[in-house]
Amino acid sequence: MPLPMRCAGIYRNRAYESGYRRYQSRQSEMIEREHTFQNAKGITIFYREWLPDAGDSRGIALIVHGLGEHSGRYRHVAAALTETGFLCFGIDQLGHGKSGGARVFIPDLRLAVEDLRQLFEIVTRQYPQKPVFLFGHSMGSLTGLEFALLYPDCLSGIALSGVAIHGEYTRPPWLVKLCLFAAAYIPRLRLSPPSSPRVLTHDDEILKEWREDPLIDRGMWRVGTSAALVLASRRIRQSARQLTLPVLALHGSDDHLAPPSGADYLRQNASSSDVSVKIYEGMRHELVNETCRDEVIQTLTRWMLERVGAGAFQIIGN
Repeated sequence: MPLPMRCAGIYRNRAYESGYRRYQSRQSEMIEREHTFQNAKGITIFYREWLPDAGDSRGIALIVHGLGEHSGRYRHVAAALTETGFLCFGIDQLGHGKSGGARVFIPDLRLAVEDLRQLFEIVTRQYPQKPVFLFGHSMGSLTGLEFALLYPDCLSGIALSGVAIHGEYTRPPWLVKLCLFAAAYIPRLRLSPPSSPRVLTHDDEILKEWREDPLIDRGMWRVGTSAALVLASRRIRQSARQLTLPVLALHGSDDHLAPPSGADYLRQNASSSDVSVKIYEGMRHELVNETCRDEVIQTLTRWMLERVGAGAFQIIGN
């Protein structure tokens, strides 16, 4: 077992460290462990477990990353949540990070949803009778929303950033139609050009880490994956009124990958009486890696604490 490693500060990415470690936050330590399981197709799925070093836990947070990235980029989010008593679990989605499968190839997002369902079962067997929340970013927001719609009794709330249900509107309609057609014949082909990393954040240090991270796929998007995201977003829009659990949607107003209208769509169409939307003016796609990330992560933490009856808990740094 590797020696424990300490990491100063809770709002810094250290995207490609691995092993069993302890991370020093502002007042406490966080333990990280790595695990795998075999999904229904026999593919190895990797996930990270982040735990408070001591004290009772308030609940569970499942963290679901976006396209081309991996769970390790959310270590700073987990550090903030574990500091307030949440057990955190970050999955590397099919074909991403340390999970198996063809790189960034998810021909149907419901495959990723079923992997998430397996992780939910593993976690809730290990830590029963805890409220479970989900935080999903971009593609992870689609995975999370499909999970919430298919398994409405599993979650106590869902928080999202870069809500991607209107992502297809950033491309011409003819190109979307062509992608859907081509996916039936050349699903693995890389044809969809990725956007410049500048659309992710204003933070140059984060962009440098993104460029150097060996677990990030910076290639062209696969046709089948792009089509799967379009179809998933359409299923979610058609079923949005079935969404009854608490929802938090965080979005940057200058997000060119996923229009902020996706967050507003949830506010207007979900049946839940508890839907909160916050738009961060001038911010880009990766809010938890933006220059306003401390505020974003504190908003997420407060929202979760309020929904486990711990709204008065003091968040360090306020």
